[in-house]
Amino acid sequence: MNGYMNSNEDEPVKTERANAEETVFLNGSSLDSDPEADPPINSQTAEFMERIGREIEAEVKRKRAEGAFPPAFERRLKTIFERLTPPGTGNSRKDFETLLRSSDRAAYFDIDVPLGSRKPGVAKVKKILRMTQAWYLNYLTQQLNNFSINLMRLLYVFDARVKKLEDSSTLMNRVHPGGNFSKPFYPNPQRIADQLLKEIQFANGRILVADCGNGYLVSMLKKQKLDCYGVDSNGEALENPFETSLDLRWQDLTVHLNEIADQALSGIVLQGSTDLVSPAEKLNLLIDAKRVLSIGSVIAIVSTDPAFYDTSPELVLQRDLAPGRPFAPQTWSHVLKQLGFSGISTTAIENYHLTTAHLKDVGTLSEIL
Repeated sequence: MNGYMNSNEDEPVKTERANAEETVFLNGSSLDSDPEADPPINSQTAEFMERIGREIEAEVKRKRAEGAFPPAFERRLKTIFERLTPPGTGNSRKDFETLLRSSDRAAYFDIDVPLGSRKPGVAKVKKILRMTQAWYLNYLTQQLNNFSINLMRLLYVFDARVKKLEDSSTLMNRVHPGGNFSKPFYPNPQRIADQLLKEIQFANGRILVADCGNGYLVSMLKKQKLDCYGVDSNGEALENPFETSLDLRWQDLTVHLNEIADQALSGIVLQGSTDLVSPAEKLNLLIDAKRVLSIGSVIAIVSTDPAFYDTSPELVLQRDLAPGRPFAPQTWSHVLKQLGFSGISTTAIENYHLTTAHLKDVGTLSEIL
C-alpha cells in the first residue's frame, strides 16, 4: 500500500484563505464573522420534538395493536440491517477478524512516491528530490515497518489467546435457556395470574413481562387497563399469541434492557429462563432491571420451588443443560434488599413462589455495587 497516496498529476493547491472563503460561502455566512455555535433548543422546539416523539410512539402502539408488527417482524428487520451493515463496525468475533485483516493490509509503508506531472520539468525535480531524500525516508520507513509488523504479530497472538479464552469459557457453561437444546420452562400462567394482578395492579406506567410465552400474562394485565408488553427469546412461543393484538417482541431480555432508558418502566415481571441462568447473570439482570425502573415501581419474580426443580420429571432437560438453578425465595429477598428494594413479600403458589418488591429510591450504580 502506498503510504503517501499521492496523485500522478499535480493538483492546484488552495490557500487557507480560499478554503475558508469556500467553506463560509457554502455555509451562507460572512468571512469576517465569527463562527456561531448551534443555537440552543428553545421551549417551542423542545415541545415540537416531544410532540413528534409522542405521535411516533402512539402510531407504533396502534400498529402493534392491529397486529401489523408480529414478533418475528422486528427480528427479521434487525437481521437484514445487520447483514447490510459494513463489516468491522460491530464487536463480534467476525468484526474483529475483519478489522484485523484490514489493519494488516494497511500496516506497510512505501516511500516510492509517484513522479508523474503534466508540467514540464516538474517530474525531473520530483525525481531529484526522491533520490536525495530516499536514504532518509527509507531509514524511517524501515523502522515504521518493523514496528507495524511486530505490532500485527502481537495482535494475531492476542486474537488467538482471546479465542481460546472465549471457547474455554463457553465450554464451561451449560446450554443457555432459549437455545436449540434447552427451552425456557414456562410456569402455568393461570395459576399465578390472579396473585400477580393483586401485586402489580397499581403500577401507573409501562410494564415489561419477561419470557412472556404466548402472552397470556400480558393479556391479563391489559384487561386490567395496564400498559404492558412482553419479551421472549424463544420464537416458537411467540408464533401463536394468545391474542393477535398483544405487544410481544422476539428479543433477548438482557439486550432489551440495555436498550431501555433509565427509569422508563413502572413494573417488571421476571419468570421462566430467569430461573435457569447462572447466579452472576441473575444478579446482573436485577441490576439492569433496577436501572430501568422508576421510583415507586414494582418488580415481580416468579421462581420455581427448588424442591420441585430437583425432583420434577418435567425439568430433567433444564437440570442437565441449564447453566444455573432456581434461587430460593430467601435468596431472592436477600438480593433484592441488598439492591435497595423494600416491601419485599413472597407468596407460595403450588410449585412456584411469587416474590414482589418495590423501589422507593433508584439510588446510584456505586450504591448498588
